[in-house]
Amino acid sequence: MGIWNSTLVYVGARTLLAGAMIALLLRRRVPAVYAGGQVVSDLSCGAFLLAYVNPDIRDDIGWLVAPLILFVLYWEATRLLDRRASGEREADESWFDILLRLYGSVWVIAFVLPAVLAGGFLVFDLLAPRQWPFPNPRPGLVCAPRRLDPGGELTLRMTVPHGTQLTVFTPNGRSVVLIPYGMKAFRDVETLTLAMDTLPHVFSDSGVYALTVSSEGELTASEMCRVRRR
Repeated sequence: MGIWNSTLVYVGARTLLAGAMIALLLRRRVPAVYAGGQVVSDLSCGAFLLAYVNPDIRDDIGWLVAPLILFVLYWEATRLLDRRASGEREADESWFDILLRLYGSVWVIAFVLPAVLAGGFLVFDLLAPRQWPFPNPRPGLVCAPRRLDPGGELTLRMTVPHGTQLTVFTPNGRSVVLIPYGMKAFRDVETLTLAMDTLPHVFSDSGVYALTVSSEGELTASEMCRVRRR
């Protein structure tokens, strides 16, 4: 089982347990604000964990992770202190209250701390991009869609900085340099969209095309992606 599937299982189990706890709180007639805050905290933690292992989710969350992690830290710390304070006040706790307090401590260690750590690494990545080795990193060059229709568009997503030469290798063995080596402005381009209609001399045949982004011609290793034209 890959790390993405493992994380999905972990987040799914966490969500089920969180839902059961929130339902229990509502049955005990806690204020709606408390239940709502817990929902926001649990959803944020799940998002942190999924974003840690998925670059697309990381991009979608972006800087929203900063206020969310501050809220989670405030909320979970406040709840933990409240549970300790209530335990000290009640000398004759029922077995259910003791079990609930123990469950809360286990919840913080097993499900809150990993999510907070994941959120912290997301914030670190925003402050120092590409300095933390996330699992399942995004390839240096991603082409979408993988299947091209006549008249469609091909979008290239690149990790910056990258090479300055963009080359297309056609199904019949030709190589077409779309952007020659030395175009420094291209080095910091993250997204490039190619319209098939504007490049009929390149995307004219059916089959598999290979696109590469490289430095110094082909003297260094290239980033490559492949697409199929119908």
